[in-house]
Amino acid sequence: MREVDDDFVVEELLAYEPCGEGTHRFFQIEKRGRTTFDVLRQIARTLGRKESDIGCAGLKDKHAVTRQWLSLEFATEEELRGLDIEGVSVLDVVPHKNKLKLGHLRGNRFVIVLRDVEPGDLERCEAKLEVLRARGVPNAFGPQRFGNTGSTPELGRHLLRDDAEGFLRAFAGASESDTVASMLDSARDRMLRRAIEAWAQRGEARDGLRTLPKRFLSLCVSALQSAVFNEVLSRRLAEDAISIDHVVAGDIAFLHRNGACFAVTTEEEAIAAAPRVASFEISPSAPLPGPDCLRATGAVLETEDDVLTCFDVRHEDFGVRRPWGQKGGRRALRVPLDECSVEAIEPTALELRFALPRGSFATAVTAELFA
Repeated sequence: MREVDDDFVVEELLAYEPCGEGTHRFFQIEKRGRTTFDVLRQIARTLGRKESDIGCAGLKDKHAVTRQWLSLEFATEEELRGLDIEGVSVLDVVPHKNKLKLGHLRGNRFVIVLRDVEPGDLERCEAKLEVLRARGVPNAFGPQRFGNTGSTPELGRHLLRDDAEGFLRAFAGASESDTVASMLDSARDRMLRRAIEAWAQRGEARDGLRTLPKRFLSLCVSALQSAVFNEVLSRRLAEDAISIDHVVAGDIAFLHRNGACFAVTTEEEAIAAAPRVASFEISPSAPLPGPDCLRATGAVLETEDDVLTCFDVRHEDFGVRRPWGQKGGRRALRVPLDECSVEAIEPTALELRFALPRGSFATAVTAELFA
């Protein structure tokens, strides 16, 4: 229902405000039609810096108007405001004492225009928003997490298996019979082309893999974790439509205030936890697999283990000593919906506004509204 980038606006909400002093420069950008990775590469190239020098709190959708914060140490306000990059403008520059890192967000604020709506959709959306406000939003990862073709989790699986050639072939959409030369001829993505060129020149797929940004490789493994989480969430919703807003024996409860987790081992403990669930202090969780992920028990564990088996991965696989290794953890099965409203702005268009905690996806809300 989104027709143009301006129909989807997202603004990062930092976990803290830059203090106004220090060697780092926080700068807020607005971008259109560009991926965050693409913008980071272009800024690094323009300023003669390493891409890894640029701090980033989160990745944002390409097909949207996105306002996000970046940081760069020892940069001047003049050179940051003077950046001339297509589709990117610098809105603000503020000094701070530390580098911006992934996760340094409290959330994101969204403004979405829904087009081609039908009579009665406004009232239906208002009613469903009330349900989501009370129950919470299923905390599914959005499709953008898995790449344009949905293949990013498969790339992550190749990395965990230390299969550099399989990774590059999957990245290129090539079969085992395709030659490196033919893959190079058909490569259009700059990052992919650079990797295949290194493979062709040096004779080892691993050499090609080394040219890829660590952020990208880590994202591939994170996408595999996300796919596991989404499947556990899907199974839980299929079992019981209200199962994400209560805990059961065997659950690992997630404390929304600070992300801490604890086991709910008995029915008595589940009953005692019910008021905390109702007040949105805690929620049930699902795994982001890895060696540090707390294990559920009982029937909850059986479901989670069955999903891991279906993906042909184990928790310990994610702990590889590589830049893309992941410790794992737990993620809440639901999140609160804040600042939400919907209004008609045209006879066939609605404007939807809401805020979500960091790491949660707007598509989880729109999917519920139009399920």
